[in-house]
Amino acid sequence: MFTVRLSIATTLLAVISNPCTCANILMITMGGTKSHKIPFWELARGLIPRGHNITFLNAFPADFSISGLEEITPAGLVFYVKNFTNWDLVGARMRGEDPVHPLDMLRYAHESCDALLSDTETKSLLHDSTKFDLLILDGAFPECALGFAHYFKLPFMYINTVGFYTGSLSLAGNPLLYSFTPFLSIDLTDDMDLLQRTRNTMWYMAANLLHSVTVRWFVQDVVRKHFGDDVPLVYDLSKNVSFILQNGHATVTYPRPFLPNVAEIACIHCKKAKPLPEHLEEFIRGSGDAGFIYFSMGSSVKAANMPVYLRKMLMVVFRNLPQRVLWKYESADDMSDLPSNVLLERWLPQQDILGHPKLKAFVTHGGLLSMFETVYHGVPIITMPVFCDHDSNAAKAEIDGYALKLDLQTLTADKLLWAIRKVIEDPKYRQEVKRRQRLLMDQSETPLERAVFWTEYVLRHKGAMALQSPSRHLGVLQYYLVDVIALLMLSALMFYYVMKLLLRLVTQHAVNSYSSDACERKKVE
Repeated sequence: MFTVRLSIATTLLAVISNPCTCANILMITMGGTKSHKIPFWELARGLIPRGHNITFLNAFPADFSISGLEEITPAGLVFYVKNFTNWDLVGARMRGEDPVHPLDMLRYAHESCDALLSDTETKSLLHDSTKFDLLILDGAFPECALGFAHYFKLPFMYINTVGFYTGSLSLAGNPLLYSFTPFLSIDLTDDMDLLQRTRNTMWYMAANLLHSVTVRWFVQDVVRKHFGDDVPLVYDLSKNVSFILQNGHATVTYPRPFLPNVAEIACIHCKKAKPLPEHLEEFIRGSGDAGFIYFSMGSSVKAANMPVYLRKMLMVVFRNLPQRVLWKYESADDMSDLPSNVLLERWLPQQDILGHPKLKAFVTHGGLLSMFETVYHGVPIITMPVFCDHDSNAAKAEIDGYALKLDLQTLTADKLLWAIRKVIEDPKYRQEVKRRQRLLMDQSETPLERAVFWTEYVLRHKGAMALQSPSRHLGVLQYYLVDVIALLMLSALMFYYVMKLLLRLVTQHAVNSYSSDACERKKVE
């Protein structure tokens, strides 16, 4: 079983027993939500005690500091991302609309890139005297940051912060089989029938086409505008990735084939629960044997922005529960009708709550990190997916038997009330999540230890070139043997026609010979 070991003694022992060459590491995430920072923070916490210097470039000013970590949040990028993410995600989903249109996501790729590279803080970093040894990028929207790899001549790694994201994996030559790898933003699983596989394939093909057009026609121009015309195609740069830290695990995402330069690090951020603040503990104690429910829609989905009718629906549901409810809600100004069994907080220590023995269920949007924490702490859940990978995450949890999935577009108070009661009262949901918990914990090392090892492996070997597969240089037709299949089919077709021609000639010769013999016999007669 793995546990998070952060004691001073353990850290010192790790440093002494595993001496390393201290390095300057640049981390960059272009992800549009704050949750993308969390795996980077955790990796930094593992690397800093070992003597490494970390500079972290991102769009979200930190509200706390990590000793030894220098965070750079360029104002231009911060301003752009803040405006871009001022969205009505829940309302759009309830109306049956795309919460974030695919074209907007592609627009984000090149506009955020220009906002980052045009900023004076970014330019100062580029002209700083610091010599970096390694670049660690977010696997989501990495194309812009690949310009830094070319500029500094650095080996680079990815942290795939979105567990079901496959773009960086496939460009690195990793097998991507549409037959059992569900697209990240639809509610399919790895068990698909013919129509579902067709739908899944169409989603992948459309997404790959749009992504290719965006990168080649727009992002490439922005990168060359700021880094020079000699920058190679970013698609070609991306194929040289040394290593990928994949935010997933077979027990909580899906079993998938990975090349040697991929390691799964799901739950790198998971921690044992600590005691709650006294005012929260007092509220929970008042729940008695009924316990309490935790409701949070994460950092990117603002509960305070939800439609009024949804808020009122939730009030009706919570008022009819015997449990108390802890609700992460950004503003209480419009909550004059708040039930007495509900407590609102702008921020809540989620893992400390999930690990509390009186917690009965977790109502969540289905964000990846929340799903990992759910299994780590062994809590059954009700999911209400909103956008991005939420549907995929929720579908996986539901087929694994520890969750019920509700659709915001068809949600009613009765459906939500039924789902909460079902998850709490039916023991199979808690039993299944506890079984998943045991599977997740049964590892020979912690995800953080694994991530630190492979990061230092890349540093020691100046990139992990020996682990790279030549498949990354193959085109689609070559990779999937379409050219070989076409050649074999053509050969078979040619063989068929040759044999058909030969058979016709032999038959014709036989007929002619028979006719000739018949004529000779008649003449003799």
